[in-house]
Amino acid sequence: MEVIPGIEAIPADMGETVVTVGMFDGVHLGHRRIISIAHEKARALGLRCVVLTFDRHPLEILKPGEHPKLLSSSAQKLRLLEEMDVDMVLMVHFDRAFSNVTARSFVEDLLAGRLRAVEIVLGENFRFGRGGEGDTGFMAEIGKRFNLTVNAVPLLRANGEAISSTVIRGLVEVGDIEGANRRLGWDYMIEGVVVRGDARGRELGFPTANLEVHDNRCVPANGVYSGEAHLEHHSFPAVIYIGEARTFAHGSSTRRRIEVHIPGWEEILYDRYLGVSFKKRLRGDMTFPDAQALAEQIARDVKAALE
Repeated sequence: MEVIPGIEAIPADMGETVVTVGMFDGVHLGHRRIISIAHEKARALGLRCVVLTFDRHPLEILKPGEHPKLLSSSAQKLRLLEEMDVDMVLMVHFDRAFSNVTARSFVEDLLAGRLRAVEIVLGENFRFGRGGEGDTGFMAEIGKRFNLTVNAVPLLRANGEAISSTVIRGLVEVGDIEGANRRLGWDYMIEGVVVRGDARGRELGFPTANLEVHDNRCVPANGVYSGEAHLEHHSFPAVIYIGEARTFAHGSSTRRRIEVHIPGWEEILYDRYLGVSFKKRLRGDMTFPDAQALAEQIARDVKAALE
């Protein structure tokens, strides 16, 4: 898979293409359907398929502070797209200048011009251009001048509800990881650097890696989860705790943390990059009267997670 790091890096000898456009946050089953259709059309025409996506959520620029937490980092998104055998990804830097590009210019200059698109595949609710002024109908109308075919793909639904990044974020945020995973098509994962904690887990006989995650990521609801830890191309069963930095009743700290216990693991993980995928929420957050009660509950959590 070739990655083009911005519009200015599009090669002059691009050749005709089939293009699909979207934020594709999480690359969920609905996104995969759209991308697969674009891929199939490109293969039928003997052309390359280009996935045009963005390095940040547009609302991060348009409505700072109101933008949603992301289901996937740019690196994760690229890995997920590579797994789909995508030919090329154009990673557009979404900034204030790009947000002011008109819908007409987006079609004429970028899609038909720089990318030499002959077909575009979009979700039926896709909007684009300054202020969201363009939709699939507008693109199809402008595209006629360039013999550009626009395909609007109906939204994929589960139990009558459209599969969307918004719906999946909501499921993650309330701890319904299984529901989120079914719509994603992969086990939800967050990644970060292992930082030093208070070593309380080690004192209890269950050492944990404290994960520092970028604050723009969607983090599951507080509680204990079964899942896997991913380290340098290896995966290990794991138990993940998400909650405030207080363990016993009447704790005073409120810092939220992500702690990962890998049964049987003894190596120090400080400063290493660790991914954690979630399979099932075992329980909500709890407080305990003492260390022994906490240790006993952790032992039960580990047993349940491994099962």
